[in-house]
Amino acid sequence: MKLLSGIAGLTLASVVAIASANSADLYRGQAGGYKDGPVVAPVATWTGFYAGINGGYGWDDIDSDSRFDGDFNGGFGGGQIGYNWQGAFGTSPLVIGIEADIQGSGVGYDAHSYEANLDYFGTVRGRLGYALGNSLVYATGGFAYGSFEVKGNGWSKDETETGWVVGGGLEHKFTPNISGKIEYQYLNFELDGNSNYKDLDFGVNTVRVGLNYHFGSTGYEPLK
Repeated sequence: MKLLSGIAGLTLASVVAIASANSADLYRGQAGGYKDGPVVAPVATWTGFYAGINGGYGWDDIDSDSRFDGDFNGGFGGGQIGYNWQGAFGTSPLVIGIEADIQGSGVGYDAHSYEANLDYFGTVRGRLGYALGNSLVYATGGFAYGSFEVKGNGWSKDETETGWVVGGGLEHKFTPNISGKIEYQYLNFELDGNSNYKDLDFGVNTVRVGLNYHFGSTGYEPLK
């Protein structure tokens, strides 16, 4: 074990030394500095992986028979993970990406001895945005899924439904690695009915705020 620990420590030290040497080669100082490397400066970029947390509120009206007509609302919270690529199609401010999220939900309806609850939901979406320095304006859309529980007098039904989602938002980097966002999403599901009720059309509006941590979100560009 001591031998393995020693080898691991030596390997790690070597990797760090090599990485430091390579990083140093990227820079050229003033007179007497490096002469072969370009003069570069760190710049913020949206390119890279990120992960974060969010919370928000969902609401809408249930479109069904009179037993379920009413407000369908509540809070939710969860997390997201994704990847951005800035400079897509040769346009520097253009950002494309993909994001997946999952939410625990208290969104539901309870009246007239009937309940309809969205226990959890999530999405897998594409993102298309335009970077304005440290801010990103984007549209998003894709696949949605959710777990529903419907109850009545002496019966209940649980099922997972799929649907679609569209929306958009604004994200801003407070530091090269930390960003905050505010986002609107509209999710649409159709819950199959049974002998107790007709098909339920769930169109849920959501507004959320969130925080993201961006991995490797600093790039370099030549100084002129």
